[in-house]
Formats: sequence, structure tokens, C-alpha cells
Amino acid sequence: MNKAILALSCTLFACASTSHAETVFSGLDFDYHYAGFGDLNLEENQDRITDNVWIVRGTNRGIFNIAQEAAYQGSGAGGPSPVGTMWAWGTTADYDTLSYTPFAELHGGFPPGLMFQNVVVHLLDDDIYIDLMFTQWEGNGNGGEFAYVRSTIPSPASSTVLIFAGLAASRRRR
Repeated sequence: MNKAILALSCTLFACASTSHAETVFSGLDFDYHYAGFGDLNLEENQDRITDNVWIVRGTNRGIFNIAQEAAYQGSGAGGPSPVGTMWAWGTTADYDTLSYTPFAELHGGFPPGLMFQNVVVHLLDDDIYIDLMFTQWEGNGNGGEFAYVRSTIPSPASSTVLIFAGLAASRRRR
């Protein structure tokens, strides 16, 4: 019986690890705050949402994805910042009916207008949709301080630990 549970768990984990279907995480249960004027190359100044999306902001201008671009690119030829994301007004409850645009188009040149508004971020390379709400945005030249709340995305490592912890617990109960 234990071998059957282990085989099933490994199969489920393998399928989850290799699946390319869209994933939706809802809720606003993770707080991120960047105080400004920090070294953007340090992990403590990045919101590492996934391996492909690390959100940062320099001392002015908009946010960008330091995992895929060296600096804010706006809506320029290199791709709208943050690269690897598309944004929409709303919540993940309606993610499949929303109209997604680059970040700069969403805020129309005025990022503070996003504060306390529900938006959905599509992480393109991961095909993940998350809820996000900006709670702070300092003006240009003031260090780049910003904050938001967003959906929590469990890490693959924590999923593996949970599976094996569950197996160990079921084995002890017998």
C-alpha cells in the first residue's frame, strides 16, 4: 500500500512539474514593499514572483523585470517593461475574460492611478495569473519606493516537501 501511495504521489508531482496549463492564484495575501534607493541586484530589493519574473523599480520611472531586462524599457523597442508580463483591470475570478495590455498601457502614463485598484498580472513564461493591488507609488526621483499586495505562489520545493511530509504522516498513522 505504501508503495502505491508513493508511486501515485510521484506521478502526480511529475505531472504538476511538467504541466504547461495555465495556473491561477487568487487573493491578496503577500505584501511586497521596496523602500527605494536600494541596489536592485540584491534579492532583498526584488519581488521574485517566479524564476522568470523579479519585479524591481529604479529611483524613477516604472517597474521592470530584472530577471529578463537590465533596466526599465517603457514601451520601447526592447519590449514593454516589465518584460514577461501582461496586465488587466479586474481580479483572477474573471481572468479568462479580461483584456491584457503592457503595464504602461494599463496605467496610461500615471502609475499612481493604479493604487488601490484590482489588477491581474499574467506571467507569460509561466502561464500564471495573479491578483495584485498597488498600495504605494512614490513620484519620479524620490527613490522609486513602491508597494503592493499580491497572490502568493507556492514554490515547487514547498510542494515537494508537502507531498513527502504527507506520505510520512500517513505511514506513521498505520
